[in-house]
Amino acid sequence: MQVEIARHALDRVPLSIIFDDSTVLVNLNYFFMRDRNLVDGENRRWQDVPVVHPESFVREFAEWCLEHDVRGKFSVVPCPAALGRIDEGLPLFSKAQQESWLQMCREVITPAYDITPEMITHTVVVDPKTCQPVESGIWEQYDWNNLPVDQEELVVDYITTACQILENVGLSPEGVTSPGGFGNPIDFYAKVVGIAARQVTGNPTPYFFKRVSAEGPVEIPVWYADRETGTAVGEIIASTGDWTGSWTGYGEVNVDKYISVDLQGGRLPAVIDAGDPGVLISHWQGFYGLHNDDRRGFNAFKTVVHRLKERDPNGERTQWRKCSEITNYACAKEMAEIMVEDNTIRLDLPVIVPDLTLRLTDVDVRGVSADGKDLTRAGSRAAFKSNTFFAENNTTFVAFNPTQRQPVVEVQI
Repeated sequence: MQVEIARHALDRVPLSIIFDDSTVLVNLNYFFMRDRNLVDGENRRWQDVPVVHPESFVREFAEWCLEHDVRGKFSVVPCPAALGRIDEGLPLFSKAQQESWLQMCREVITPAYDITPEMITHTVVVDPKTCQPVESGIWEQYDWNNLPVDQEELVVDYITTACQILENVGLSPEGVTSPGGFGNPIDFYAKVVGIAARQVTGNPTPYFFKRVSAEGPVEIPVWYADRETGTAVGEIIASTGDWTGSWTGYGEVNVDKYISVDLQGGRLPAVIDAGDPGVLISHWQGFYGLHNDDRRGFNAFKTVVHRLKERDPNGERTQWRKCSEITNYACAKEMAEIMVEDNTIRLDLPVIVPDLTLRLTDVDVRGVSADGKDLTRAGSRAAFKSNTFFAENNTTFVAFNPTQRQPVVEVQI
């Protein structure tokens, strides 16, 4: 009997969507384009974009995602454009207006989305102690594309502050997002993310988002795995470009680049058929567009979701997941040890995740138990879920929710 941990939970390719540049009420991009135009001489249409993204739109979006079981990551920039810390209040809005948005976020966004900071401002670098711009006027995504590796403590403090502001408003971050190119060299970045995130949340396996793989294979890297402590840093890599209005809010919208009307063309079918995670990247300003009747990105995304559902109507091959669920599973797989003796499988799991899925070959399975609990035989791939097993093409998949580091699985043949 050959045993391995399946690449993905429940042997279903994970789908997810990443939202960048989002924050409390304000359209960060209005200030980003306004201020950056002065630095680089560009003429971006900052006066055309809205200053506010209404709470009502965010709620409508979040409720739609819950209804259609869509999952992913949603940034909340902690001190957008250095206007003010969201835990102390942005000067543009009343305390009641901001608390209303935060309560909405806790109620309807966090059930489906991880929350991450996109570092502190997504514009200028600030002093992490005061959140005031540093005298040099440098920018997070440009001047800290290459982080000051000789100032590790400063970088840790910077990311810690970003995470702590979100923790202070009841939005505990699962990881962090890079504003633009922020975060090289990547091994150093992974290291400081782990230190900073754990200082705030204690999460043994935080993740970061920085890279996009718009063509070719898509990996789920695991950084600094330590079996003794059960810690690691995951990395989520986006699988697509942004064709939902992009970071400007008025960029390209193209559903067919994700998945064509015949369900065969576009980036996502190729990624899914390769067994790689289908992680879309989007920007919040593109989802809203230029006004409340625009919604170019949101409308395009609805079509993408419907086409993906049409391609896999019974949910046999794909499943929407939060980014943290994808990276945590990868960390668990990376660090797990498997020992097989006769019909007994002994696991050692420094990281415990739900829906842990084993792949058994070279064996005809009649029954399975996990830690003494009999699992149910699933009659179809669509019915395969945790605490069941399913046989297909001389392979048996076994899924359960471990409750201890060293579970024992017995196989009846």
